[in-house]
Amino acid sequence: MSGVVPLLVRLLPPTIHPMIAHFPIVLLYITGSIDILAAVLTDRDRFLQRAGFWSLTLANFFTVITMAVGVVSEQSVHFAPQVGRILQQHQHFAILTGLCEGAAWLLRIGTVYPKGQGWSVFGRGRGTLPSTALVVAAAVLVTMTASLGGRMVYDHGAGVLGMTRVSGG
Repeated sequence: MSGVVPLLVRLLPPTIHPMIAHFPIVLLYITGSIDILAAVLTDRDRFLQRAGFWSLTLANFFTVITMAVGVVSEQSVHFAPQVGRILQQHQHFAILTGLCEGAAWLLRIGTVYPKGQGWSVFGRGRGTLPSTALVVAAAVLVTMTASLGGRMVYDHGAGVLGMTRVSGG
């Protein structure tokens, strides 16, 4: 595993994390909105339930990728010492976001529709109040994560002010 990160640092641009980070942010906002709509509106054909499930699935997928390339980007960029604390908070909120959305997805996978009302092969994936609450919590947490990422860039110039490391450095 330790050999993978240096290889990826050489292969991927240092901007890979911000390039991908917007996908899970938007997908979490969309999932939260869809889940709230599904709870409020009549959803006879389960379209909103299906849309919520698949947008949450994509959000989880892109969150894992975003976190992985965040580790790669962190190795590629110099930043001022005061950024270290913000970076640590950014990482903690990112992990909490991933845990909340992962738990919401597992709850949906574990929730079975009443007999004959399911839309998947196994009749699973139904949104519930706890899964929706976890998605909303994840959306709040990803907002805080993104805000901290923005502070690192806009307030301290992390990765912007000619601070990109020379390879091997």
